[in-house]
Amino acid sequence: MVRQIAIVVILIIASSTSGIAADVGTFKASEIAPAGTPLMLTGKLTKPQGNGPFPAIVLLHGCAGIRSYQDVWAGRFASWGYVAFQVDSLGPRGLSSICEDASLIISLIHKRTQDAYDAKTYLAGLDFVDRNRVGVMGWSHGGWTTISVVAQKRDDPFRSAIAFYPYCDRVLFDLNAPLLILIGEKDDWTLAGMCTMQMHPVQTGHEVILKIYPDAYHGFDGEGLDMVAAGHDGGHRILYNPAAAADANIRVREFLAKHLQ
Repeated sequence: MVRQIAIVVILIIASSTSGIAADVGTFKASEIAPAGTPLMLTGKLTKPQGNGPFPAIVLLHGCAGIRSYQDVWAGRFASWGYVAFQVDSLGPRGLSSICEDASLIISLIHKRTQDAYDAKTYLAGLDFVDRNRVGVMGWSHGGWTTISVVAQKRDDPFRSAIAFYPYCDRVLFDLNAPLLILIGEKDDWTLAGMCTMQMHPVQTGHEVILKIYPDAYHGFDGEGLDMVAAGHDGGHRILYNPAAAADANIRVREFLAKHLQ
């Protein structure tokens, strides 16, 4: 089969957290690099055992790039029967973190939105992926990007979308896919109240579900996280919450079973 995009997949290491092998996926982005050639993006590809075709999920990291607790999610998805593709939107652009750069935080939303769709095209070219069942999930800046992804008017939408503690910058209405938002009430980086304000009073079309965890901060699903992270507007509490994480685990699995299987 003729591929529409460049694909390179090479085996790397087995994930110490999931026991499921991860691969490297490289694909052509829509963005043109400074050299005048298409930017090549990379990501970590995790798949279930077997030949598929499997449903797949594009995973979008936060402002500090891919973190180990996201590897745990990727392994979890593979155990549930989904291909997981963690797209690195920073490294190929020569960046390691954008958390303290307000201009990059804003400007990369548009680029990362397109990254998600380019990653979807990449996955659609893999023999073990069901091209008609691809979802997207992101954390923090990646969650904000996820909302941007489903707000697009396109003829190739994702089947489902999940956003962990996103910045809700627009009315959550007339989206191109079902959306689940999971956020902590005590989050001082991306405020739950913003998401509440953006919920439309009348839901039509695709459902939008907002779950706010009363005692949870930013990063509540990352086991072992307990820190203050620097952002462009100061320090922000990052703290794992076992109860919220366990509930989110259940909600994510049920949401995907409803909209992606």
